[in-house]
Amino acid sequence: MRVIILLSLCLGLVACSTNPQRLHQEQVINATTPLAKTPAEALRNASAEPMQIAPGWRPRQWQITAQEPRMLLDGVPSNYRVFSVDLKAGKPFLIKVNSWCVNSCLGFSKYVLAPYLIMLDDESKVVGQGFGQMRGIVGVIDQDLAGQVDRDGTYYLIVAADNRNPGELVVIDNVMVVGTSVPANAPRIQVGMGSYPFGSVAPYLVEPQ
Repeated sequence: MRVIILLSLCLGLVACSTNPQRLHQEQVINATTPLAKTPAEALRNASAEPMQIAPGWRPRQWQITAQEPRMLLDGVPSNYRVFSVDLKAGKPFLIKVNSWCVNSCLGFSKYVLAPYLIMLDDESKVVGQGFGQMRGIVGVIDQDLAGQVDRDGTYYLIVAADNRNPGELVVIDNVMVVGTSVPANAPRIQVGMGSYPFGSVAPYLVEPQ
């Protein structure tokens, strides 16, 4: 029994530390899903999910896998999902996008999908793209998309995996060493998470505008 448990653990560690560059090459670049060259084409190639509004502490997550359609980000294929949200002209909005550490952060290497955000209006025109500074801890990262639009309407948020630098460090967190007895003075180590081509994301509007 111990051998089986040990073997399962080893296999889990190997799976959790899969090289993201190789994974991107094998499962993203060589995929057969639709590949859009522009954000407008990406919008046509996917169905939009209604964005969550103020979901509370446990927002719904969507998986971005090799089965999703792809689009080019600076010439690099990336899988993505699309979300729709109704916004009012001149009213500030705040959209948060959470992304969770893959495979529950098991293994020696920690990875997370780094979302690249593109917002389009109902005429498929890009009104904003990129992302701000990512924040978070080991386990989840988040970023904000804030602003206001010029007219009322339904807007679309493309959440794509940023595959321009697979494996590149996304965020570093200071983690307390396990077994310490005094949290206030506990020694800490730096743990980072690298960019991964797949993962789970949760975009949501903080509150109706």
